Amino acid sequence: MPPAMLWAQVQAAMQQGRLDAAQAGAQHILHAAPRHPGALHVLGVICLQRRQLPEALRWLKKAAQADQRNAMIWATLGYANFEAGAFRDAVEAFQKSSRLDGRAHPALHGLGKSLQALGRHQEAAGAFARAITLEPRNVDYLNDRGVALLEIGAVDDALRDFDAAIAVAPGFFGARLNKGLALKKRGDAAAALAALDQAIALNPSYAPAHGNRAAVLLDMRDHAQALAAAQRAVALAPDFAEAWNNQGLAQLELGDAPAALASFAEAARLDPANAAAPYNAAGIHWQKGDYSEALAAYRQCLRVAPTHVAALNDLGLAEAALGDHAAALAAYDRALRIAPDFPEARFNKSLTCLLAGNLAEGWRLFEARKQKKNPVGFQDFGLPLWTGAQDVVGRCILLHWEQGFGDTLQFIRYAPLVQAKGALVALMVQPEVAPLIRRVMPEVTLVDEVPPDAQMQCPLMSLPRAFGTVLSSIPPAPHWQADGGRRDLWRARLGAAHKPRIGFAWRGSAGHGNDRNRSLGLTDLLSIINDKADWIGIQKAMPEADRQALASTTSIRVFDAEITDFEDTAALIAEMDLIISVDTSLAHLAGSMGRECWVMLPFNPDWRWLLDRKDSPWYPTLRLFRQKRIGDWAGVLEEIHAALALRFAGSSA
Repeated sequence: MPPAMLWAQVQAAMQQGRLDAAQAGAQHILHAAPRHPGALHVLGVICLQRRQLPEALRWLKKAAQADQRNAMIWATLGYANFEAGAFRDAVEAFQKSSRLDGRAHPALHGLGKSLQALGRHQEAAGAFARAITLEPRNVDYLNDRGVALLEIGAVDDALRDFDAAIAVAPGFFGARLNKGLALKKRGDAAAALAALDQAIALNPSYAPAHGNRAAVLLDMRDHAQALAAAQRAVALAPDFAEAWNNQGLAQLELGDAPAALASFAEAARLDPANAAAPYNAAGIHWQKGDYSEALAAYRQCLRVAPTHVAALNDLGLAEAALGDHAAALAAYDRALRIAPDFPEARFNKSLTCLLAGNLAEGWRLFEARKQKKNPVGFQDFGLPLWTGAQDVVGRCILLHWEQGFGDTLQFIRYAPLVQAKGALVALMVQPEVAPLIRRVMPEVTLVDEVPPDAQMQCPLMSLPRAFGTVLSSIPPAPHWQADGGRRDLWRARLGAAHKPRIGFAWRGSAGHGNDRNRSLGLTDLLSIINDKADWIGIQKAMPEADRQALASTTSIRVFDAEITDFEDTAALIAEMDLIISVDTSLAHLAGSMGRECWVMLPFNPDWRWLLDRKDSPWYPTLRLFRQKRIGDWAGVLEEIHAALALRFAGSSA
């Protein structure tokens, strides 16, 4: 049979879907005409339809070589390369097809899909736009351009494409799903939820739609509904790692940390390349105080995503919590090499530098606290920051508190130094400490609002940087005295002293970020309480467990209801022979008053107590007792018990 007649039969067989007949005919043609482009193309198409990709590519490449100006052959070769994952080769083939036939919109669409697969979304959007110009109502083209635009952040333009596709085909599931994702990205959670619900109504069994619905509900903080949506996604697709992760997030918000950990573990097992699940699990371990587990989870996250700066920062925190401060610094430095202005890493590095005694670098980085996600010391009151470099003679400068009472008491020592430079100092402190400071520092003007003549401002905790403070130049604390009248009242309230008086505090503020590690329960302290001293609890805001412990002993007196302000606290301190305290404002006040104070510190202490020292350069009368292991208050109390025996060995009690 002549090749022309046989070729007509092959074409007819292809149109009728008789692939075996078409294949046999094409092979007969090639026996007579080995470079017949049509027969080579047909064999490539048949192999492509049968998912025999290596064979399809072999035939189609031969077809393209035989007829290099055939746009259809190049387009088919593009599809085959795309299906084989050879996206660069696909781009080249589609580009040749579209150059040969500028109206071949399927080739332009294929070009866009291939560019999209390579992450070249801007170029992909351009290719889709050219296809849409030729076929304005093609919903696939509109939807795919919308996806490309969404990838480059053109959310509003993407929404217009999705809406255009939906207008043409209201039942187009993909466009409604993508519209929901675009609205989520724009921050319109309620509209995103409505769009996703419309998509799910069209295809209720598509697990990713339920997974995305869970993510939107998490954004809306509707955690119960988010959990239900994530569970539906998991039920539809048990191997859907993202849904497991969203399920874990919802469980965590609902207070079920063990279930959340199990969900994150399953997400990580299903998708070892997903960094989110181990990162989320690490956060749970951190909150529980399981720092070793947190460390392992952060490392798992970073194996997958080595440039995950939040994980690097948190890795540093875990290393520091476990006492490896050199490793903590290395983690912060890795984060800062990736994101030099990342404030959390800069701030946490500052704390490690300060803890190590590197005060100059620590103060410099400490300014990052003002740029953190949850900033502190960020108020500038519309005034420029005094950095120590500007002349302040005759100028009014506002010095203001920013963190806890202890911080104010520690850094108030700098106010007279600013005055000594010739500045007119206006000092803004917490109302609770204002009466005490007004009495013991009458030369400093206290204010409740910004003075109209203020020309500069400086947070109290930025003053060490302004003065270039290093360990050898820490200024002394003001030597404060208790108010005589208050002291008389407390002397009468306490009664005659027949034993040494020991004032003690075992808890700091519950709102402190490290309170879990720095505070004790009263029952922990009972091992050192004996009848050789008069034990006075200088403690406010006790939980019920502490009150029950108080009821079980007659050796402790607590005046929490009578302590109304820091003037009362100062008067009580003045009546004590010794203060024992956890890291809280009582230690700062005792140190400022020059009273002997023993401070109980956790394994990973606050930066101001430095490392390995038993004394404090900030307060000469303080003695530091440190945990040797995380949570080892028993060891600290054993040391204190022995020290008490020596301290009061000569007591008559």
